[in-house]
Amino acid sequence: MFRFLARSALATVIWKRYRRPIGSTLALFISYFFIVMVHGDYISWATTTAEHGHLWASFVIKWLALIGVTLLYYWFNTRTWTADDLAAEVKPKSKRAARRQRAPQPDASEPDPFASIRSKEKLRSRADLALEQAIKNRPPP
Repeated sequence: MFRFLARSALATVIWKRYRRPIGSTLALFISYFFIVMVHGDYISWATTTAEHGHLWASFVIKWLALIGVTLLYYWFNTRTWTADDLAAEVKPKSKRAARRQRAPQPDASEPDPFASIRSKEKLRSRADLALEQAIKNRPPP
């Protein structure tokens, strides 16, 4: 069971990180297969009907289509993605994360209620105060 979970987690991490290249490579190979399949069908039709007049054009179109799909693939994978493109693709995981993303930034003109806390050298919590009190009240050894 642990192996299954580890493999699933690894597959998820790989998919999230390399989704674009994996999807575009899969689309490239499917496009190659489709172009070659259509060209093969045209060649078999041309040979059965003995119409060889435009056979040379089918090879030119096939190679232009293969080169065009390959150039489109390289353009898509080498394009730099802007923050807006990536933000549109990544959706918040929870409602709290969505609210945090939409939260407006505070204006500099408003007074900062936490300025006095930020200026302190060391922040102390209730636990720190309780530990200090316990150390003071402890009897000497």
